[in-house]
Amino acid sequence: MKLIFNSLTIVIILFSFQFSSCRSIPIKPIEDTQIIELNKSKTVVVDGVIDFTLPEYKFLWDTAPVNGKLLFSSFVPRMAYRDEELSKAITECARQVSILYNSKVDAKFAVKSNNRDLGYLEEINIQYDKALAKDFESKIIVRSHYMDNEGTYVLAEIDGIKFKGNFVDNPTSEGEPDWLYNVPVVPGYLVSIGSVQRSRYKIDSIRLADEQAMANLAKQVSVVVKAKRADRDSEISGSAFKETNYEVTSTFMRGFYVLGRWSTDNGNTYHSLAVCPASQ
Repeated sequence: MKLIFNSLTIVIILFSFQFSSCRSIPIKPIEDTQIIELNKSKTVVVDGVIDFTLPEYKFLWDTAPVNGKLLFSSFVPRMAYRDEELSKAITECARQVSILYNSKVDAKFAVKSNNRDLGYLEEINIQYDKALAKDFESKIIVRSHYMDNEGTYVLAEIDGIKFKGNFVDNPTSEGEPDWLYNVPVVPGYLVSIGSVQRSRYKIDSIRLADEQAMANLAKQVSVVVKAKRADRDSEISGSAFKETNYEVTSTFMRGFYVLGRWSTDNGNTYHSLAVCPASQ
């Protein structure tokens, strides 16, 4: 799953919100799986738990635009009534679309010093138009729908939204996307990678990685840090000096879009690659 941009032919990416007719793309059944019908779309039911690093499944984490169409992925943990999982997955995709249109981001970063600085996200609050998200639910088109023993996984596109840009797939290193180690440079765009430790549910791990990437972008978008608080805990021992303080940034963001996700360290760490226009 390679999401590096073609540096020779990259065109400044523009979001063009034009509604047009789209149709679902049928999925290719995977060997040793059961196919069932659900809500007029085919569902691939996999016995056991899906390994998303395998070639036949990792495309579910690749949300780079295809032929100008924006893609969104959603991962929903298993529910008591399994037929409700697809509906929840579509709702999650619609939430991502609403955030793409416009959102307000308040992020608090803890900065620790121990003879060196190490910044990390303490908390984040994302506000978006929930009514708009609800409206988008009817425009979500499911391209691929998978189920395993742990939950439901969806790769979808949004009906009517076009994405203009030039993306290419490049070889990966031992199956991993190179963006894990080399952040792409995109003229006119800010790029960030969010990385977090695994949570109990996959959907939480992925959302936290997305939010980490969004908070990093918010710091770049915000020209002025809203507040740099003097809250601190200090400890001096010999030449060692430890201090914790916080900085808070608040900004509106448009065009936040996740290009791809990945999991490393046997599923213990989750990563999200995201972009937003540099000009907000």
